[in-house]
Amino acid sequence: MAKPSIAILGGDLRQCYTAEYLLSCGWNVTCFHTPDFPCSSGIILEDDLAQALEHADIALLPTPFSKDGVHLFQADEQLAPCPFHELWKFLKPGQIVAAYSLSSDNLHKLEEKECKVFQFSQTSAFAGENALLTAEGLLSELIRYTPFSLSSARTLLLGYGCCGSAIGTLLHPLCRGIYLLEQDQEKQLLAEKKGICPIQKEDFSTVLPRCNLVINTIPAAVLEPEWIQELPGSCHIFDIASSPYGFPGNVTENYLLPYFRLPGLPGRFSPVTAGQATGKIIERITDYVI
Repeated sequence: MAKPSIAILGGDLRQCYTAEYLLSCGWNVTCFHTPDFPCSSGIILEDDLAQALEHADIALLPTPFSKDGVHLFQADEQLAPCPFHELWKFLKPGQIVAAYSLSSDNLHKLEEKECKVFQFSQTSAFAGENALLTAEGLLSELIRYTPFSLSSARTLLLGYGCCGSAIGTLLHPLCRGIYLLEQDQEKQLLAEKKGICPIQKEDFSTVLPRCNLVINTIPAAVLEPEWIQELPGSCHIFDIASSPYGFPGNVTENYLLPYFRLPGLPGRFSPVTAGQATGKIIERITDYVI
């Protein structure tokens, strides 16, 4: 059986460690616009997208796929930007496109190209490990950017999916208290069993003025402007959601609140572990689709 071939596109250091892992497993690996990294000699570094994809069985997209909704995410900003339309142009019918998560619009584009799509976020084991790495990275950023101790902080957590659950579990022993806004009643019950306090929007007038931290995990606006205004001026907002994020970029300007957008935390704080985890999940899908 021929060795599988993969084109690893853009991204941060996670992509480099995925490349190293798959090379060690005998794969043919080509990297396009990945970060400057002392790659093994067996990895092909390609500056032409068409050439990178030419013989690839799988194309691995970066996490996040994009930060501006127009171009492929590339941590190395010195490289020429890669617009989406170039990617759609050079992908071929039958190629597998692997990504953590894709929007419905991007999925539609790939369907039009007759590509097979695999999203890691739909795999519970990978999503759980990624969530834990995200929570660990967030903890580092909370300590770095807040001028108060976590033990004195009342925290509002928006969302209790994989990342929200991992964050709540990690922070609960450290924070003074954690409030949760989550629509799913089953998730509310799970959080309550862990000592986290689910709230409703009717509770905002009491809860919001007491919050020291807001942590958002939902890629959509949850707090309306009038609710954001209820937060005290010392409240710090941390948004780990992917685009379109949970808050507008002008939160600090409009509300005088410290606001931090932190997508891709595993790539900054645990690129080796995250990259190898991606490599392992890529290995598994080849057993079924190649």
